Amino acid sequence: MSESDRALDAYLLWEFLKQTVRGALERSPIDRDRILSSMALAKELTAGLSTDEKMKMVRLFSPFSQRARLLKEKRWSLEQYPISRLGTALPCVDDLPLEEIVKSFDHVACFAREQSANAEISSRSVRYIRLLSRIADILQTIPVMVIEPGSEQRRPDVLREKGGEGLPVFPAEGYIEDGNHRALALMFADSDRTTIPSCVGRPTM
Repeated sequence: MSESDRALDAYLLWEFLKQTVRGALERSPIDRDRILSSMALAKELTAGLSTDEKMKMVRLFSPFSQRARLLKEKRWSLEQYPISRLGTALPCVDDLPLEEIVKSFDHVACFAREQSANAEISSRSVRYIRLLSRIADILQTIPVMVIEPGSEQRRPDVLREKGGEGLPVFPAEGYIEDGNHRALALMFADSDRTTIPSCVGRPTM
């Protein structure tokens, strides 16, 4: 299997799985068996699709085809990506403040952790990240989607669309295109970790 197919599989696996995960996380105790069985089913389904069929599925999940374009045009590799090389978590992380998520990824993780410690905080993102951190061992097997160069996403027009024109943006080599919450949850579970399991897309030339 090519690295491009592995990247497609990783993206589709989470798309098939994330609603099940959300439901399982709301149970007490968390229904890990349901997550694992759904993951096995999603892997079996993905394995039976051709590359063309996988791309059609990606377009269904990504109606604006940005991720479909990236998956098709980039050169992919599976690796442990250094957190020190990750910048902003743009395009967004749900309801976290834009002025925080334009900073380094490590900063965003620290900010989410501090918010979680404040009982008065009601951020949807922070609550979701905290819940996801309880299944960090499972998330460790589902790579996030990292794109280089990081400047590809942190363009002035992207910030303008989000209402953040003029905000100083942390310069970095890569950004997380898909999997912000999962990556933050891994950091939440282990603040000393230095890498994130990733499918990394780089320019072909």
